[in-house]
Amino acid sequence: MRIVIGGAGEVGRGVAKALRSEGRDVVLIDPDPIAIKEAQALDVMIVQGDVNRRKDLKEAEVHKAEVFIAATDRDEKNLIACALARDINEHEGNGVKLMTIARVHAAELVHTEKPEAFKRWSGVDYAVCSDLLVIKDLKAGLKASSMHEVLSLGNDAWVAVVEVQPTADQMVHKTLQEAEDEIDGLPRIFGMKRKTERSKIPGWDEPITSGDLLAFATIGQHSFKRILQAAGHSPPEYPEKPRVLIFGATRLGRQIAASYLKDGSRVTVISESLESANELAGSKIGENENLDVMHGDAKDVDLLTEIDIEDHDISIAVLSDDHTNMAVSMQAAEMGVERTGLVLDDSGMATVARRIGQSFAISRRRVAINSILRRVHSRVEGNYHLLSSVPDLVGMSATIGPGHKMLDKEVSVLEKGGALCRVAFILRPVRGGKESMLRASADQVFKEGDRLMLFARVEDIGKVEERLLSGS
Repeated sequence: MRIVIGGAGEVGRGVAKALRSEGRDVVLIDPDPIAIKEAQALDVMIVQGDVNRRKDLKEAEVHKAEVFIAATDRDEKNLIACALARDINEHEGNGVKLMTIARVHAAELVHTEKPEAFKRWSGVDYAVCSDLLVIKDLKAGLKASSMHEVLSLGNDAWVAVVEVQPTADQMVHKTLQEAEDEIDGLPRIFGMKRKTERSKIPGWDEPITSGDLLAFATIGQHSFKRILQAAGHSPPEYPEKPRVLIFGATRLGRQIAASYLKDGSRVTVISESLESANELAGSKIGENENLDVMHGDAKDVDLLTEIDIEDHDISIAVLSDDHTNMAVSMQAAEMGVERTGLVLDDSGMATVARRIGQSFAISRRRVAINSILRRVHSRVEGNYHLLSSVPDLVGMSATIGPGHKMLDKEVSVLEKGGALCRVAFILRPVRGGKESMLRASADQVFKEGDRLMLFARVEDIGKVEERLLSGS
């Protein structure tokens, strides 16, 4: 499968690296010599050119591609590139329909549109907008801010990554099986990253050592505390209705405020833009008695003291600049805020931000990478997450629908004896519209309606998909 990616920035390179690891034929296009130089470490074809030029797309052989991804930093460029690639494919292609995916930065372009309406007027098959996707993971991560990563696989299924502390007496020097037997209600571990070693899907006889990063498969946010305590962390109690301070009345800031207000929390928003502050105060959200909107400098110590910043349980920085978000979050932590959340662009800075006390940072670019990869793998219905803290491992979900090739087959057929992937658990429909969670075992049989949560190495994803689609 040939996949052409327009834009060799962090998102384009991240998608290209993952797809190349799966053995896909990948082409990157970018006019920037610096971006091209950074992409040369990848085993992909590179074209120095403009995705809005027909001749450059033809040089990348987009007419032979099955997928075109526009991942530049400009929305209009991405939409035009998708239209141009589609036109080349239709008139000069080999008869294979081209899937187009566009990264969209401006949430207002897609926020009020149904996917089918956006596709109708834009011609783009899938629009990926990070700002519409981060809120759920951000709120979940702030409940377990000591974790390295918290990723939703839908329907309250989660991947949670945590570092094992030296004080984790029930884990350190125990095998995975011994830890599971000893710790009541411990979710299953399906990924491990040890310093100086590659990530792996560990066997049940694998010993756990201090400093290991462990990826858990779990259902329900209530399990986060149990995971953290088992790994030797002492997470502070999370209030039922936290008091939240949001730096930035951006569209995302307003959406986060609305989400917490819906939960019954009291929310304060500080906006450096008077226009944005007035817009929020005059909106429907602004009518909520639990919302306070203030115009001022997010770094103004006097202002933060005036609003009793130390009485806030959470601060969330959603300003336009990553460095400013880091600065205001560090200041909030120093002034007494127990949990700090950040929405950043750069994934490297998101990793650094986790060192700010009880902080949880989300990278828009990392969210975009996962969302694009999910669309590329849309032949298998479900979620897809390439773990950043346990590199080269993928957590994904899949549904066994009517007539599915895996119906009435054992888990071992999909797993190939554990050599291909590992099914963490199965969510099975029961009476009353509810679901029962089953811990997967090799001899369990798949039934219609089952939703699987599984882990695989990124290089094996194509094989896992084929097995799910073919049943053998």
